[in-house]
Amino acid sequence: MEQLSPQLMHKLVFTVLMHGLNDAQTGLALRVLTDALDHPNAQIRELAVVAIADLFVPPDKRIEPLVIALHDENARVRRRAARALGDFGSAATPAVEKLTAGLKDGDASVRRDCAGALGRIGPPAASAAQALVVMLCDPETRTRAIVGVTLRRIGPATVPALLVGVKSPSPDLRGRCAVLLGKIAPSDPQVSAALREVLTDVDDDVRAKAGEALAFARSPARSLVGAS
Repeated sequence: MEQLSPQLMHKLVFTVLMHGLNDAQTGLALRVLTDALDHPNAQIRELAVVAIADLFVPPDKRIEPLVIALHDENARVRRRAARALGDFGSAATPAVEKLTAGLKDGDASVRRDCAGALGRIGPPAASAAQALVVMLCDPETRTRAIVGVTLRRIGPATVPALLVGVKSPSPDLRGRCAVLLGKIAPSDPQVSAALREVLTDVDDDVRAKAGEALAFARSPARSLVGAS
């Protein structure tokens, strides 16, 4: 393919976003945009991801090029790809493995966006639970908040990983897992038993969070506020 200039790519992206393309053009546009993911200019690669995300083509045809973009050398491109995949919701289930790998990305913003995307995929992203629980120890409050929301969106399938987390050597992780267990599966007998055990934790704060989680589980009006 003849290499596109940033100006031409801007025009193509504008057309896709503002006016759309007819049926005869969308297939060609997808091929052009996919080829553009190999362009040496990072700006063009990022614009290609933006356009692919909004191209009027079934999600299953756009997932593969967006997964390719998750491996781009530029963090902005990787972030765009993760966000776009999350926008597909459960249709992006084939990308769960790659998004889970992105939780270990060297760029903190990419890790956050991969976590957020997994949350928007929801229960089909259950295989990411263990990696997400590890991220509850992230030093950034914003990241921990996003991970907490993601774990709640995935739902009860995260309980086994959280039950492992309440036995972690890290008191911060034990406390955060206890809070999430109380919110995700408050009526699960296994969760209640684990939280009662955490009430004997050596850390005052962890014991307090376990008590709050048990109280929440008994409450008829359950808040949606998560661990931070």
